[in-house]
Amino acid sequence: MFKAEKLSRVTIQVPEAAIAAVTKVLAQFRLLHLIRIDETPLGPLGYRAEIDGELLEEYEGLLQAIQKLLSLLQVPALEVAPDLEVIPEKEVFRVREELAQLQQEIEAAGGSWQGVEQQLAEKRQFLEKLQLLPAELDLSALTQMHLVNWAIGLVPTAGLDKLEASLAAVHHVILEGGQHQQQSVVLALALKKDWPVVERALTAALFEPLTLPQGLTGPVADNLAALATAVADLEARQQEEAEQRRTLQQRYGRRLQELAGRLTAARQLLLARRLFGKVDSSFIISGWLPARLLDDLKAALEQVADGQLLFEQVNPEDLREVRTGIIQIPILFNNPLLISPFEKLTTLYGWPRYREVEPTVFFALSFLLLFGLMFGDVGQGAVLFLIGYGIFRRSYRYLDYGIILMECGFFAALFGVLYGSVFGLETVLPALWFRPMENISYLIRVALTVGVTLISLGLILNIINAIRLREYEKLFGASGLAGAILYWLGVGLAVKYLISGRVEAWELQAIGWLTVALVVFMVVQRPLWQWWQQHQGRTAAAKIGWGTAILEGIIEIFNDLLQFIANTVSFIRVAAFALAHTALFIAVFSVARVLSRESGQGLTYLLTIALGNVIIILLEGLIVSIQTVRLEYYEFFGKFFRGGGEPFQPFDQELRQPPAERP
Repeated sequence: MFKAEKLSRVTIQVPEAAIAAVTKVLAQFRLLHLIRIDETPLGPLGYRAEIDGELLEEYEGLLQAIQKLLSLLQVPALEVAPDLEVIPEKEVFRVREELAQLQQEIEAAGGSWQGVEQQLAEKRQFLEKLQLLPAELDLSALTQMHLVNWAIGLVPTAGLDKLEASLAAVHHVILEGGQHQQQSVVLALALKKDWPVVERALTAALFEPLTLPQGLTGPVADNLAALATAVADLEARQQEEAEQRRTLQQRYGRRLQELAGRLTAARQLLLARRLFGKVDSSFIISGWLPARLLDDLKAALEQVADGQLLFEQVNPEDLREVRTGIIQIPILFNNPLLISPFEKLTTLYGWPRYREVEPTVFFALSFLLLFGLMFGDVGQGAVLFLIGYGIFRRSYRYLDYGIILMECGFFAALFGVLYGSVFGLETVLPALWFRPMENISYLIRVALTVGVTLISLGLILNIINAIRLREYEKLFGASGLAGAILYWLGVGLAVKYLISGRVEAWELQAIGWLTVALVVFMVVQRPLWQWWQQHQGRTAAAKIGWGTAILEGIIEIFNDLLQFIANTVSFIRVAAFALAHTALFIAVFSVARVLSRESGQGLTYLLTIALGNVIIILLEGLIVSIQTVRLEYYEFFGKFFRGGGEPFQPFDQELRQPPAERP
C-alpha cells in the first residue's frame, strides 16, 4: 500500500505455432506490461516480429463491412472485449463465412432504405422552401419572361426600406410575401439591363436566395399539394421499411455486435504482436508482471504451449538496463478500494518512480482530513455522501469520483458532529470538540498543527526516498535531514513560546549555534559531494568552483527556509475557509429572517435556507476541494515527490488503445 506493486521482468519464448494461443492467454491474464523488443538487448539485433499484413488487411475489410451493416440497421457497436477467446488465424474463417450470408439479406433491404430516406429529405426541403412563397404565385409566368430577370429569397425585414431606397434609380418591382424568423420573403423583378444594379442592392441588403427545384410550373399552391402528397407517400414507405429494419435488428443486430467485438479483439491481438520479437521460428515476449502472478502465468502458458516454452523471470534490481536508467520500471498501484480512487489525483501531479514511496494513502487521508476541517457540517456532509452514493450505484464510468464524494461527505459529517453543525444550525447538536466561530485562535492553532504535521511527514518521506533511490546528495540538503532538523527546531521554539510565553536565553543560544552549524553543513555539503563523486570517477560533470558552489548553496538554503515558513503559514487557509463556511451560514440565516419578516411566511424562510445550503454545497464545496488539492500538491508533495515514473499499461488496455495512438 505504501509502495507500488512488486514487479518482475519476464521473458517468454514460444514456437510460432503456439503464438496465437499464448497471445490469448496473455489477453486473459491482463496484468502484463509489454516491453517493446526494441528496448531489450535483442532490439539492435533486428529480432522484431513481423505482423501478417494480409491477415490484418482482411480483418480491416471485414470490420468495415460489419460497421456498414450495423449502420444500416442503426445498431450501436459494443465495446471491445479483449478477453474473448479468439485466435486471429482461425477467427477470420468463421466470420468470413457467416458475414457473407448476413450481407446478402441486409444490404438488399438497406439500399432501398437509404434511397427512400434521401428522397424524403429532398422533398421535405423543397416543401419547406415553397411554403415561404405566396400560394397564388404562378411559377410558369416567371419562367416564361424574356426581358425581365427575377429572384426569390429572404431579406431582413428591417432592411426592406433601405433596399427600396437603393433601387430608386432603376425600374423594379419588389413584392413582399410572408415572414420567416425576422426575414421577409421577397420577389424582385427588373429589366435585364438593370439587373446588375439590382444584384448589388440585394447583396447589400443581405439577400438569401431560395433555390427552387427545377421543372416546377403553375401556381405555388398546386406544387405544394403535389409535394405534400409525395412526402406523405414516402413517409408511408419509410414506416413500412422501419418495421422491416426493426425485424432485421431483432434477428441479426445482436449477432453483428458479437461479430464486431470478436473481430476487433482478434485484430487487436494481432496488432499486439508488434511488440514481440522473433528468432527463427520462435516468438519472444518481454514484459513486467506482478511477482505474485508469476507461477499462475507460467502454468497457464505451459498448458497451451505443450511444454515448448522458455520462461525466464528476473528481478528489477538484477537488470543492468534498469540500473543504468535505460528502462523504467512501470508503476502498478496497490491500494485498497477506498484509497484507489485518489490515484487519479496523485497521477495528476506525476507518476512516482518504482522505488519511491507511493503517496496515495497519505494523500487520501490528509485530503479527507483537510476537507472535513474546512467543510464540517452533518447535513451537508450527508448530502455529499448521498450524491456520491448515487454516482457509485448508477455510473460505472465515474465510480471513483462517487467513492471520493462519499468519503468527503463522511468526513464533513464527522467534523460537523465535532463542530455541532447541522445545515448551519448549531442548536440541534452539542459541539463535541469546538465551534469554529467561537474559537478562532484555537482553530488557527489546529490548522497550523495540521500543516506542521504534513510538512514534517513530507520531509520524512523525502529522506526515505533519498535512501531508496540512492540519491544521497539530497539526504543532507535543505529539504533533507539537516533542513528537517532546522525546521523542527524552529517549530519547537515557536511551540515553547506559545505554551509558556517565554524562551530562555540559553535555549536561544543553543538553538542559534545549532542553526549556524546546520546552515554551514548544508552550504558545504554539496560542493563536498560533487568533489567526492568526481574523485571517485562516478560523474563526468564539469567542475564547479568552490566559491560558486557555496554561493549557490547559500541562495538555495535561504530559498528553502523561506519556503518552509510560507508553506506552514499557508495552512492558515484551512482555518479561513472553515470560518468562511460558518460565515456563509450566518449570511444565509440573516437573509432568510429578513425575507420572512417582509413576506410573513414561514415557507419563505425554509426555502431561503434550502437554497442557501444548495449554493454553499456547490460553491464552497468546489472552493474547498480546490484549496485542499493545492495544499496537497504545493505544501506536501513538493517536499518529497520526485515523479517521472512510467504508468503500468495492462495488456487489455494495450489492446483497447487505437492503433493510431500506439508508439
